[in-house]
Amino acid sequence: MDFNKIVSTAETLAQELATGAAGPLPQVQPQTPTGKAGYDRLIDALNRLPRPLMALGALGVFVVAGLYPAWFETQMQVLASVPQPLWWLLGAVITMFFGSREAHYIRQKPSSKS
Repeated sequence: MDFNKIVSTAETLAQELATGAAGPLPQVQPQTPTGKAGYDRLIDALNRLPRPLMALGALGVFVVAGLYPAWFETQMQVLASVPQPLWWLLGAVITMFFGSREAHYIRQKPSSKS
């Protein structure tokens, strides 16, 4: 492909955009929490915590295991004594939390049908 042809195509597209041939660009509306009450902002903040806390907690496990191996071994023995059904319950609760949150955001997306 010829370099001059690429440059002329790019210039043509730039001119079309400058003249508005591509239509108006969407305006971004700043989202501010000014319309929300303090309680709503607090709940929104709490809803943002689980994923970062779980990620940092997983990293923290490795740090603690390296710094305090004897204490970590004791804690792992305690966790090993937890009955299997409780682990399944914990997994179900976490799955339902993240699954319902994902379903909520999927429902919020505008339809792609034209």
